[in-house]
Parts: sequence; C-alpha cells; structure tokens
Amino acid sequence: MLVVGAGFLGSEVVRQAQAGGWSVHAIVRSEATAVALRGHGQDVVATDAIRSDFWDSLSGTWGGMVWAMAPSREAGGGDFERMHREGAVRAAQWASRFHVPMVYLSSTSVYAEADGGWVSEESRLATDERSRAMIEAEGKTIEVGGTVLRCAGLYGGDRILRNRAEGPERWLNVVNREDAARAVGVALRVQGQIFNVAEDEPLRRGVAGGVWGEGSNRMRRSKRVSNAKLKREGWVPVYRAGVKDSIHPTA
Repeated sequence: MLVVGAGFLGSEVVRQAQAGGWSVHAIVRSEATAVALRGHGQDVVATDAIRSDFWDSLSGTWGGMVWAMAPSREAGGGDFERMHREGAVRAAQWASRFHVPMVYLSSTSVYAEADGGWVSEESRLATDERSRAMIEAEGKTIEVGGTVLRCAGLYGGDRILRNRAEGPERWLNVVNREDAARAVGVALRVQGQIFNVAEDEPLRRGVAGGVWGEGSNRMRRSKRVSNAKLKREGWVPVYRAGVKDSIHPTA
C-alpha cells in the first residue's frame, strides 16, 4: 500500500495497515517527519508528491493507495490548493493508469449546511475555495473508481477533545483517528463511493447568544453529519466523544 501523507491520520493508517499484514510505503513532505516515522520501523520517503515527476517515476506493484495529505487549517491557501487540485488529481490519474484502488481522505467541512441540520453524502456542498479544492479532488477520485472518505474533526492520541465555551451554539462533528483509519479498510473494498466518517452523535459547543472573538478563524458552519451509509458497510465507531467502547467492532 502507498500512503501519501503520514501526518496525524495518515500515520495511523500506516500503523493499522502494517498490523493488518500490508507492506506499506509512506510518503511525507519533510525529512524530519520521515526520520521520526522510521524510528517506529516504517518505510518512509520524504519527497514532494504534488509534483508530476513523482508520479511519472513511481513504479512497482500496488494493492492500494491512500491520499492522506490532510486539509490543515495552517496551510497557506496556495499550498492547500496545490495539495488537492494538483497532487490529489495526479494521484487519481496514476491510480487509474495502473488500476490501483484509491482512497481520498477529504473533510466534512465541504458541506454548506450552516443552521444545524443533518447532512448526508448527497447534501449541498460549500463554494468557498478550500471546499472547492477538495470537491475537485473528490470528483477526480470518483471518476477513476476510487472512494472518498469525508472525515469529521479528528482527535486521539495527544489531540484531546476540549469543551470550549466560546462562540455561538453549534454542533461539532468528531471522529477518533483510529476509527477514521479503520474506515480506509472499508473504502478499499467498496470502490466508487463517498462516505461520511463521524461518530453517531455530534457534540454541542458554544453558548446561547455567544459570538466569535475578533480575528477567530474557526468554522462558522453548524451541521450534524450522518454516518449511516458507512455503517451499512459494517463500520462502527469504537470511540464515542473520546470514550472507548468495551465492545470492539470488526470492520
């Protein structure tokens, strides 16, 4: 398996794939990240997977490819768009050419819903530039027979859930990174689909009459994300709002 982007979620995909018997080759953008992952016995190469020459030179036999360059809020607009409009699109073209099952890790932030309603995979999509970049990459993935996972806000490990009270009343959709990584296994065997990856119930955040602080760049849209489609494929979240269930699902 080729995992492009071994950050917060991608590194967990690598770990679980190796535990499941896959031979995994991870691609990261910095040598410092590569060194850290190699310390855990992972096969990692630091290179720029957005560039076309990377994909032109990539050879070998692959059973699957996961595009896991996460939509970081810290990434500059141009870098973020290159990641998705160029890198992910080239990955999809490569997957099509060599008949490699592809999974593209997207985000539930692509939905336009802002008033707290439930959204499914067919719901209206947002038109801001970041959303449009991911939606374009999603379309190319589906076009080549790949599968899209729209992940809710990720937590786990050192990234813990905090009940911050600032801002207006709203819904926060989350998923533990272990559960999100397990969804990749489903996506590899159910190609050509879009799935939401979120816990069963969103969390309440904010306060009545609350407002965002000046200069806040937090997401303004409020929605509740349905995971029903993915659960029909056998996936069930192990974690619920940070608490691990005692019964472990098999998906």
